[in-house]
Amino acid sequence: MRALIMGGAGSIGSRLSAALVTRGDEVLSLDVSAEPVVPSDAFGQVDARIGSVQDAAAVDEAVTDFRPDVIFHLAAILSGLAETDSELAWRVNVDGTRNVLEAARRFGTPKVVFTSTVATYGAGLPEPITEDVPQWPAGLYGVTKVLGERLGVYYHQRFGLDFRAVRLAAMVAPTAPAGGAASAFVCDLFVNAVREGRYDLYVYPDTRVPIVWVDDVVGALQLLSDADEASLSRRVYHIIGAGPSVREMVDAVQARLPEARLRFDIDPVRADIVESWPSRMDDSAARADWGWQPRFDLERMTAANLDALGAPA
Repeated sequence: MRALIMGGAGSIGSRLSAALVTRGDEVLSLDVSAEPVVPSDAFGQVDARIGSVQDAAAVDEAVTDFRPDVIFHLAAILSGLAETDSELAWRVNVDGTRNVLEAARRFGTPKVVFTSTVATYGAGLPEPITEDVPQWPAGLYGVTKVLGERLGVYYHQRFGLDFRAVRLAAMVAPTAPAGGAASAFVCDLFVNAVREGRYDLYVYPDTRVPIVWVDDVVGALQLLSDADEASLSRRVYHIIGAGPSVREMVDAVQARLPEARLRFDIDPVRADIVESWPSRMDDSAARADWGWQPRFDLERMTAANLDALGAPA
């Protein structure tokens, strides 16, 4: 398989690129940086090209040069930066998504796999939520991701493009997302507890947060891409690993690192965005249609993340 990954040097993209190369696929990464967030020997076999999805010519050139079987569209401006630079967020998240879909349509790429987010939902929803619950996001990042989903489904219905998407829970990883994402604390908590011995959380302690481990995300993207189209009952799917409270996440880290100073210093803007997200997402469609099964709950995520960061056993 020939896979073009938009945002291929990012936290998810560099891991996905390496996983695809390892199983024998050819991979081209298009990203604003050629340096992967997660370096690896496998990523060294990736054709890493510098370019942005907001540059339609760069997207077209990558597609026509490489002729991929699938495009993984992972490039995005996340929630924090989206709120402070709405113009950039619109160009990357909306215009960039249209550039990807248009290139796929015009140059014959049959399949596009898109990452969306739990941030497309608003507050006060009955839980667990299904994929068909109305989406009224509290932040611009979520708004742009709703637009991306709808645009992809339109390209499927209008042009027959095999568009597939996952709405991700907040991703836990040993590397924090850039750009001040509202969900960054789910990574920063671990990173700062290990490296600095302290962290001030900007969210409410009782907020329950849908989370998923990064390796489960990479596995889900491969599963969804590989699935027979006839097995798909929908175009957009939930995936989630757990839905703990922030306090439960802190307690899990503190159990391993009892000396870490973990406190709460609430930022109402980011805290309210996180508070608006549902904590329980029904992922039964992904389980039934393409075999999704999370391998990491809160306990396993905590152990894996702290191990990866070199925390004492």
